[in-house]
Amino acid sequence: MRIGLDVFGAERFYDGDHRGVLDLAAEADRRGVDLITTSDHLGFSREAHAERVRDNGFPFDLEHPWLEPMSLLSAVAAVTERVDLGVYVLVAPLRPALLLAKQIATLDVLSRGRARIGVGVGWQEAEYAAAGVPFERRFGRLEEMVAACRELWGAPPASFTGTGYAFDDFHSLPRPVQARVPVIFGMAPSKRNFDRIARVGDGWTAAPADMDRLEASIMLLRSCFEEQDRDPAEAEVQIMLPGIGDGSGGVDFDAMTASAEQARELGVDTVLVRPSALDIGPGDLDGFLTWAVGLGGRQ
Repeated sequence: MRIGLDVFGAERFYDGDHRGVLDLAAEADRRGVDLITTSDHLGFSREAHAERVRDNGFPFDLEHPWLEPMSLLSAVAAVTERVDLGVYVLVAPLRPALLLAKQIATLDVLSRGRARIGVGVGWQEAEYAAAGVPFERRFGRLEEMVAACRELWGAPPASFTGTGYAFDDFHSLPRPVQARVPVIFGMAPSKRNFDRIARVGDGWTAAPADMDRLEASIMLLRSCFEEQDRDPAEAEVQIMLPGIGDGSGGVDFDAMTASAEQARELGVDTVLVRPSALDIGPGDLDGFLTWAVGLGGRQ
């Protein structure tokens, strides 16, 4: 099982200094963590944010800083050697397809083939409006965008016709180092969504709300891959491991380990852990990293 470290919010361990996040990423790379991710939002309307907090328990303050993921990952690439780099998850339709393809290809080149991007459509209509992007048909546009990126990442020239954009005999370099950049979709588990993943993606990242139907969802995902004549074993499944308290204001790492093992038995390939969401302090990071690496069977 692959272990990922989600560094979103980790600046809290460094008195708000985001440069400290790079130190954490470098140490995680040395320790043997498999994947480093961060999260994405371009901004919030006050009303949409308050509604998300009220109805869905959104845990981040309106004034919480969200570094642009591709920029942050490029900085992480410069201080790491082997760990893969991803997003949990990038609200991809807010970016033009041509720009998205260029950003991911650039990250893959700078990291020598370590890009592994999670994409989704988000939930906030106001964010789309602020970006000048239609909220309707966002799921279809996401699939289309990934297909366009794959065309741009192939041998030039590239040709594609999409919703609101098209290119023909088009050259956009550099190409990624990897023959196929892994793209993991974060969306609700349904036949329609999993068909999209099977057509253009490489796997699925489950949201916390999806955990109670994880086993059935994994079976459905693999079935959709088979229907597209793809090896179902190639369908990656990724989760964010929920934090579990010990009842006295701390973290029950034994219970979290058991939860990760249960997920592995159900077919989960990659488990992400987000230290900033746990009740730990700066002095606990060393022990946390030791525990996280141990989840993957490495000490």
